[in-house]
Amino acid sequence: MTRTTKNNKGTIHKVHGDVMAKTPSPFVRVLPFLQKFAVPLFFIALWAVLAFYESALLKRSASMSLFLFDSTFFEGMLAVPAGMLSYLGCFFIQFFHYPALGAAIYVALLFLVYWLTRKVFVIPVNYSLLALVPVVALVASNTQLGYWLFYLKMPGYYYMALLATLLTLLGMWAYRKSGAVVRFLLPVVWVVAGYPFMGVYALVSSLLMALFGIMLAVQEKKSLLLPSIALLFAFVLVIFVPRFYYGCYNLVAKDLIYTVGVPVTQWSEKYVANVVYESESVWQCICLYWLPLCLLLLSMLLAVISPAFRGRSTFPARMSGAVNCSALLFSLIVMACFWYRDTNFRIENKQMVAMWDEDWAAVAEYAKDTDEPTRQIVLNKNLALVNMGKLGQEMFAYPDGGLLPVSPISVHMTHTDGSSIYYNYGKFNYCYRWCVENSVEYGWRVEYLKNAARSMLLSGEYKLAGRYTRILKSTLFNKGWAQELEKYIDNPELIAREPSFAMPLSFACYNDVLGVDEGVEVHLTSTMDALGLRQSIGTENLLALRDAFEAGDIEALKAAQENVGEVSHPYLETSMTMALIKKDSKRFLQLFDMYLANHMKGVDLKAGNAVKYLPVHYQEALLLFLLLDKGQTVQVGDAFLGKIVSRAPGGTESRFNAFQRAVATNRDVISKKYPDMSESRMNAQLATILKEEFGNTYYYYYFFVKKIKTY
Repeated sequence: MTRTTKNNKGTIHKVHGDVMAKTPSPFVRVLPFLQKFAVPLFFIALWAVLAFYESALLKRSASMSLFLFDSTFFEGMLAVPAGMLSYLGCFFIQFFHYPALGAAIYVALLFLVYWLTRKVFVIPVNYSLLALVPVVALVASNTQLGYWLFYLKMPGYYYMALLATLLTLLGMWAYRKSGAVVRFLLPVVWVVAGYPFMGVYALVSSLLMALFGIMLAVQEKKSLLLPSIALLFAFVLVIFVPRFYYGCYNLVAKDLIYTVGVPVTQWSEKYVANVVYESESVWQCICLYWLPLCLLLLSMLLAVISPAFRGRSTFPARMSGAVNCSALLFSLIVMACFWYRDTNFRIENKQMVAMWDEDWAAVAEYAKDTDEPTRQIVLNKNLALVNMGKLGQEMFAYPDGGLLPVSPISVHMTHTDGSSIYYNYGKFNYCYRWCVENSVEYGWRVEYLKNAARSMLLSGEYKLAGRYTRILKSTLFNKGWAQELEKYIDNPELIAREPSFAMPLSFACYNDVLGVDEGVEVHLTSTMDALGLRQSIGTENLLALRDAFEAGDIEALKAAQENVGEVSHPYLETSMTMALIKKDSKRFLQLFDMYLANHMKGVDLKAGNAVKYLPVHYQEALLLFLLLDKGQTVQVGDAFLGKIVSRAPGGTESRFNAFQRAVATNRDVISKKYPDMSESRMNAQLATILKEEFGNTYYYYYFFVKKIKTY
């Protein structure tokens, strides 16, 4: 191909060349796109992921924090160094109550970090994506938390590093725009005045600021004497200022004066629990949680020293394109690696949000989204089924098991959702106890205040409930909830008319005396036991009811039902399912007559549809336990069994028989193929083979769901 050029004399020359040699490289072509669209798309995508994908996490984060508009709360926050960061952090976290709004504020501040990083360090537009590195470090320090959400003893942690980074950048901007005298004084003043408000962040930022002065002097070819003296002064003050302030604060240990503002005491090896997990996970490594903060410090340090190495020459466009692409790719990798995506953790948070909204159908539906749940998911799901009246019909139609929460520390349900579970099961004293104990350890939080208020309301402690609603009325987004609860505090007679109180109160008519609860589920399975009612009801009345029903004697059935009287059906049904969870056949069979007394109410023996089958899981358990019990605990005839158990083709009994045949057949096949296989491996093989057809039955749970770990 030929092109023409003109020299300074006006002579036209023809130049021959290969047009392909002048075709822009891929990096050059992609550079304008990166400059114009990559950054906006990055922040928009981040907002969308937080606002929608992690909406439950944001709402949970808001409930695990507290911000009050009063002087006592403010003074309490400032009682420790970095208290101002905590105070402002708590203020911003409360906006997560509305995830879209909270995420928008959070992402806007992150964008301000990006913008200030570019402006302060004069990053050329061709390398603008390098300014994303401190942003992703800040995001990763929060998205990696997982179960630390419940255990961090740092109010406002979600925003502390972000706000400290913004203040540091603003300080450096002022430093850059100042003269020599101000540049000398600013790092010194920063560490002295900033330590009470920023803690360790003030120490680090003052050193970075002083080092920045040396780098600027190198770039501007000025004397290094004054900046070097300022760096030396800042270093000396970093050592002695925390020691001076130690005498001003009573709540900070001496060995923490240089680290206050970061969770150094919790993110150390001595707090790692000796927990035996089924599989290894990177999230069990305590050191992992320091990496984003280290990346933040390293990125800021490199940005600070960059002016000293920045000459007048410019890099080729292809180099800037490679740097931008690498920065973007690195940012995305960091975001992906440090995003805690444990399925069970997300389900637990979504269930809790739905429980507060009283959306029990959603609570149960979320439990289907995991292959093996934690026990907290199982308890929440069972609560939802009780509220929907489907516990005995659908309880084992969901994934079951007992994975432990994935965390380097030992997680206890009393710290995550225990108080809410206790409240919904009518254990108001236990609910209140853990609200108070957790608040002593981790500080009052919105969720603790709400559970304390409603548990004391239903316990009849109206003045105590009012104390917590008054606190909640001082919050920004929980005032309406508190005012609604105060309506019942002022008019207790309205409690009986409120549908949301009906289920907890149906459990609360039995013993709720405080004792030792080693674990939420262990305590519930032990104490939610209706066997104590048998004596008050009378065993002879229960047997008379069963005999009357079997014989079809209407008058005798009515008399027996009157003698039995009213029994809380949710409590009785929960007691039966606790027996099923524990695989306690004796307890289940003893409760069977009591359940039958409730179940048979309203049955018209004259009608053609008088048969009222038991819920399917109770049918399955009854058939299984009668087979294993061989009539030692309870004896029933075929006529009676036919009235409560589906014996039609394809019904409960035929499915149970098919299960027994499938177990025997597959066991024989496996034994012939692998004669030396151990019993445990044999059961594992059978569980895999039979799960698809029988995984939603109680007898599958009884034989194949083992080694459940509760906490």
